[in-house]
Amino acid sequence: MSRPKSAFACALAVLAALSACERRNQGISAEDAGIYFPAALTLDPRVPEDDAARWLFVANANSNLAYNAGSLVAVDLDRFFHAWMNCPQLCLHKVDDGTCSAAAKADPCGIRETVQDIGAPIDAETPCRHAAFRPQVIECEDTQVVARIGDDDGDGVADRPLSVRMGSFITALAGWSRNAKEALLLATVKADPSVTWVELSGGMKPFDPQRPLAPTDLKFECGQGTTDLFDEGRCARSGQDAHALRYPFDDGDNRRIGPEPSNILVSKLRNWALVTFATTPEVVLIDLAYPVGGQLPANPDDTTGEPDTTSSTSDATSSTSDATSTTDATSTTDATSTTDATSTTDATSTTTGSAPEPEPVPPGTKPMIVDARSVFLIGESLGGGGWGMAERPCVPGSSQVPNVTKVPTDADGEPVDCGRPLIYSSFRTGLFFARLTPDEALPTADQVCIGDPRLDDEGFPIDQEGERIDAPEPVQAGEPGALLCTPQVFSAGFTSAVGFTVPQGSGQMGDIAFSRDGRRLFAVQSSPGALLFVDTSVDERGETRDESAGLVELCSGPSRMALFEDGANEYAAVSCPTPGEVFIIDLSGFRVVANVATGAGPHPIVVDRARQLLYVGNTLDATVSVIDIARDRPTRFAEIARVGLQTPYKR
Repeated sequence: MSRPKSAFACALAVLAALSACERRNQGISAEDAGIYFPAALTLDPRVPEDDAARWLFVANANSNLAYNAGSLVAVDLDRFFHAWMNCPQLCLHKVDDGTCSAAAKADPCGIRETVQDIGAPIDAETPCRHAAFRPQVIECEDTQVVARIGDDDGDGVADRPLSVRMGSFITALAGWSRNAKEALLLATVKADPSVTWVELSGGMKPFDPQRPLAPTDLKFECGQGTTDLFDEGRCARSGQDAHALRYPFDDGDNRRIGPEPSNILVSKLRNWALVTFATTPEVVLIDLAYPVGGQLPANPDDTTGEPDTTSSTSDATSSTSDATSTTDATSTTDATSTTDATSTTDATSTTTGSAPEPEPVPPGTKPMIVDARSVFLIGESLGGGGWGMAERPCVPGSSQVPNVTKVPTDADGEPVDCGRPLIYSSFRTGLFFARLTPDEALPTADQVCIGDPRLDDEGFPIDQEGERIDAPEPVQAGEPGALLCTPQVFSAGFTSAVGFTVPQGSGQMGDIAFSRDGRRLFAVQSSPGALLFVDTSVDERGETRDESAGLVELCSGPSRMALFEDGANEYAAVSCPTPGEVFIIDLSGFRVVANVATGAGPHPIVVDRARQLLYVGNTLDATVSVIDIARDRPTRFAEIARVGLQTPYKR
């Protein structure tokens, strides 16, 4: 009897040793890391763009693999500004909330006396100090201004940071509002090629200056703690609680999405998002409000395994490639600035309507990949991947509504303005734009959607022959009248981006964005560095002109861009990682008006319209620069503060 017991004890010892070894190999948790390699930024999508958002969400790429995962954190902007600015409400919003002293009101944008000197120690009570290399810039310890939760000891001070972890090499982050209290944050991940989605709720209470260290009820939900035994804050990657999109319709029999997702665009017209890939020609379409538990359509895979070089028809194909490829070193970026979300009125033509409202979101939905289509192919001469995306603003009733956006509300109806989005997307390694029109089929009276039950006129389930049956059966592909009704990506042709003359395939494109009226498209050319201007106004035939109209030379290797306006002019802010600057371009005169020094490796840019500020992620010194863009402040077009300390690769 001793031998079995001895063998059992040995087995337990081996398992324990293996478990301990596995735990030692889990690396360093990013739970308390704060900001590190901030690759993507976005403001709280639940807050209207002209209102002040409390939360700035930061996706950390973990590009040097110092930790065991990338992560998502939330910077409390109200806490940040209150920590160093005399009277932030009066300075940034022109509102006297009664909390500032007379001395603070006299210099509302000035620096508090509690801000420490260069190199001085900082703590939770005084988290900010003057930066060493630029003393006029204030830097604040990032771990002290990120959202914190929990108060187990009841002392009124939050116990731990709010953070969820996901795969490394996050490249883009975008937000979509379900309603006034709930939203989704979508992050593209390269290490585990996928789109991770995080449900956002809480955190709507205003900041209390009297209790700056109090916990928040902001909440991230991504199925964390259900599939990772070693990190309870890791987003679920498989199972019923999975929050990672890898396959169309979450069906592993379909082709997996490409290896290098690069950008996300959330439509303002429909509840859809699109994803481009840096090294493969596909565009993925995500239905952000797909019914949970609904019948899935037929397998949309292309069984030949060859890319689909034609535009979409009623059959859904998935032409993504799962082949490995070389990583694009500039792809740790944020996609929130790829569209111009300001006024969509037509300033020079008669406008009889307003921008259409987004679709209402029904309960019981989740994001779902519904189509994957190869679009960055022109015959056999040019391929590669895509990069920037922008949705052309559309105002019903104006003279600037392209014909391609006019679709009927039902199969027998008349076309209506702005019924479908018109998306422009840049080739990554070619000076071209692809034009895309995501849409969904409308069944006629004798058609039925694949996956829906076949019913007679009285609502009873029937079979293909029209005979009544006991239980409804979903319509399958190939049946008479079967129609694929899920959203699909349709090609609307290509147009060239004429910048500097370069050999075919050597030019690289970055972000693109439309002017507020949709008449102009601006595109960052990364190699050689320039900002291009394309005339996208609508002619008398209802077609966009798509004619190159000029360029301005920029730094070497520009990448990200965001548009903003000051009430008089419209501007573009373009990040330049190599010189560590942000270029400001006046789009009315199409000239560079400022070069703003930032931290090392500036990349993602977000516009805070309510505060008239830019937030720029400095990927190489783990900080977020704050740039003033207000016309009436003396610090316009200058860096005024940073979230995080200027210590490269601080851990």
